[in-house]
Amino acid sequence: MNSPTVRCQILDTGYCLASESMMIRGGRHQTVACHALVALLHHPQHGWLLWDTGYAPHMLAETTRLPFRLYRVMTPLRLRPELAVAAQLVHFGLEPANIGTIIISHFHADHVAGMRDFPRARFMVARSAYADFAHRRGLNALRRGYVPALVPADFAARAQLLEPFSGEALPGLGPTHDIFGDGSLLLVELPGHARGQLGLLATTERGRVLFAADGAWMRRAIRERRAPHAITRLLVDDMRAVRTTLERLHAFAAACPDVTIVPTHCPEAYAELCGG
Repeated sequence: MNSPTVRCQILDTGYCLASESMMIRGGRHQTVACHALVALLHHPQHGWLLWDTGYAPHMLAETTRLPFRLYRVMTPLRLRPELAVAAQLVHFGLEPANIGTIIISHFHADHVAGMRDFPRARFMVARSAYADFAHRRGLNALRRGYVPALVPADFAARAQLLEPFSGEALPGLGPTHDIFGDGSLLLVELPGHARGQLGLLATTERGRVLFAADGAWMRRAIRERRAPHAITRLLVDDMRAVRTTLERLHAFAAACPDVTIVPTHCPEAYAELCGG
């Protein structure tokens, strides 16, 4: 299949601070800026989409009080309102109403903080991700990295909840879901870090790009097959699946060296794609 080419602009929405030693086993005890990257995509027939929404001012507003203020303690935030996706759209001659679809990789706060800025968009997310998120409140939500107030109250009415995938398999990564049936945007399951986490393989004007969400926090982790620090098992959904997903990403990278892999928070990817 000759897939249509999707226009792609990668946006930085701000960052938090973390130790490299937590992001990758054997990493330095050095503070790293973990930018939250978002993809603004344009399909020639289906219009404008977003891959995640990253940080936004709502993140600060919803973490002023306990228990969610602990989120700021665990991952100190460095956010500016002009970096919210909704604010950046003006640079492309767009406004929030132009975004037809938002693909949500998973419900962690740093991936969904801008969702409320898009009142007309439909959402695509794994059913298993929403099932894990929907019933959690307070500390039970926070321990999973969720801040429920960031998600629109009418989310369920605007969401397409995806079942486990059965489409054509990608090397190493397994079955896909072809969003438009033309091969341009393929979703793949990347479990472990969060329940129902998804990745997106996009055929873009810059070549094929795999948006790996938090399947790994650094490209180096994929290249060297190095999982995050063991203590992160307290924060992730399934540590064994984290390791398996990392191995699958490594296998995919070896089989498809032409694909640019973009973990959401990778400093290397940020420097390459956003000029940081």
